Amino acid sequence: MKDTARVIVTYDCPRSCPNCCNEHIGNVPAVNFEDLLKYKELVITGGEPMMIGARVVEMIHRIRQSGYAGKIWLYTAELNVQRWADKMVLQEVDGITYTFHYEYSQRDITLLKRLTGHIKELNKTGGLNSRSFRLLIDRRLEKEIDWKDIKIPGVWDEVRLLKWKDDECPLPDNEELIYYDLERE
Repeated sequence: MKDTARVIVTYDCPRSCPNCCNEHIGNVPAVNFEDLLKYKELVITGGEPMMIGARVVEMIHRIRQSGYAGKIWLYTAELNVQRWADKMVLQEVDGITYTFHYEYSQRDITLLKRLTGHIKELNKTGGLNSRSFRLLIDRRLEKEIDWKDIKIPGVWDEVRLLKWKDDECPLPDNEELIYYDLERE
């Protein structure tokens, strides 16, 4: 068993991204709740986990109530701080990796601006002490969007351009991919 589990909690996603990793991952082993507690770190992902944001918050609370002391991370592209569960998840995880996809809409830009502003405000009040926020941007958008307009500096711990690779979705060596059926629990 590896130290970190990348936990798919749903395969549903509002996007239809070309070369989505979920199209290429094959059979992912399903685990039960107790299996999650065996890892040093959990990375909650999907599909899009924030489509079921309230369930994600419940899952994190249950994990913590079970005595889990490891780190919990969230990978998402759909965080809307105007929904209570999405705001709550910011308080509950150790960090977020937010991915801005190539086939974006004005709504995506609005959500990213709101999230950036919300993180900035919480950082001012000390509400997000020791949390990590990473922004991954599809490299094809580098010249398409004025990123200064989103006020990225000082809010995101890391901003990185991402190049999508056909049929390649490698996991770091210390991670394993598992499926926890959060929708049916």
